[in-house]
Amino acid sequence: MSSFDAQIEKAIQDGIIPGVVLLAKDKSGKLSYSKALGHASLNPQSPQPMTTNTVFTLASMTKLLTTVSVLQLVDRGLISLESDVCPHLPALAKQPILTGFSSSGEPITKPRTKPILLRHLLTHSSGLGYGFLDPLLARYAELKTGVPPRVGAPGPTTVESRFDLPLLFEPGEGWTYGCGLDWCGLLLRTLTGQNLEEYLATHVFPAVGVTPGRITFFPEQHRQTLQDMAMMTSRNEQTGRVEHAPLPTPEGDRDCFGGEAAVADLSEYLKVMESLLNDDGKLLTPQTAARYMFTGQLKEQAAKQALLDGVKNNPGWIVGWVPDTGEYDFSCGGLLVTGDKLLATGGGQGRHKGFLMWSGVFNLNWWIDREAGICGIFGTQVLQPADPLIRPLMKAFEEEIFARAAKL
Repeated sequence: MSSFDAQIEKAIQDGIIPGVVLLAKDKSGKLSYSKALGHASLNPQSPQPMTTNTVFTLASMTKLLTTVSVLQLVDRGLISLESDVCPHLPALAKQPILTGFSSSGEPITKPRTKPILLRHLLTHSSGLGYGFLDPLLARYAELKTGVPPRVGAPGPTTVESRFDLPLLFEPGEGWTYGCGLDWCGLLLRTLTGQNLEEYLATHVFPAVGVTPGRITFFPEQHRQTLQDMAMMTSRNEQTGRVEHAPLPTPEGDRDCFGGEAAVADLSEYLKVMESLLNDDGKLLTPQTAARYMFTGQLKEQAAKQALLDGVKNNPGWIVGWVPDTGEYDFSCGGLLVTGDKLLATGGGQGRHKGFLMWSGVFNLNWWIDREAGICGIFGTQVLQPADPLIRPLMKAFEEEIFARAAKL
């Protein structure tokens, strides 16, 4: 057993994680890493072992699928990254900018004066945030609904109602992680007449051989997918161990939330990542993938500085390992490494310039390094966002795969 294997086994035994799926591939086909350890359910009445076909609640790993879909529309000439999306999204267009609260507790807003571009939505520079992350939006949402926003809580079933929230700044004048990709899903529906479920099933998944129903917004419509789903866990503050804590089951008609709501068999999700790694043109033209997915898109300096400040001063909100190197930008696909500092400190076995990553709030993480020719996924299901006990495991997995690839 390698030291990494032992570290993961101990984390499961100690209740740090319930179980984990670890997947990685390289461009040459020499590296094909696939492991499932621990449990997919800690329910004492029906414990389930983790398998490589366990289905995970993706949370923000949904965003990559939405980005690929929207960039296909760019490839087809239906819209550009510099297009103002407000004519297509009137509910978003009416949102003002929240500047604070009066002495009596009423929100203070001002009108937006700049357009919201598609690039802003894809790169979290539009001013749209999340109530559970930003104190101002949390206060606004609680004032409006009477309930403080929190991760995993049920909410309105349409994008317009759930994210009926003001902006935090003028588009392009800052950076904050938020619901832009959910609005992108609604934009796609407006432009194509298909919701994200339908669009992915016809334009994305068949191109890379994803098995129908294994990545979906509606697992209740696919019996095997529903049966294979991992159950959520939560860390007990007294014991430090994770325990069974299922999420509410969605009911009734609902939008396909492009920023958060898909579930997936991670071995099928890896097929999407492999296409982007190999630059095979099955999902995006090489030009579009290089220009928008693997090139930083924060053109306004204020937005880029806000991102760098967020990494430096408050790294705890990011799921995954993000050391403060000062070498980051945001592309349409995720957080992008813009230099080789980590490669140098890793003795040639670390992230290269152009390394792309993002994650899901329930402690899932994916990454693609085209220069090294490898990609990987770490998947578990723990409710606490960016759990500090799990981050070292993600780092260790990444380092294990880079070491294995170097030996090949």
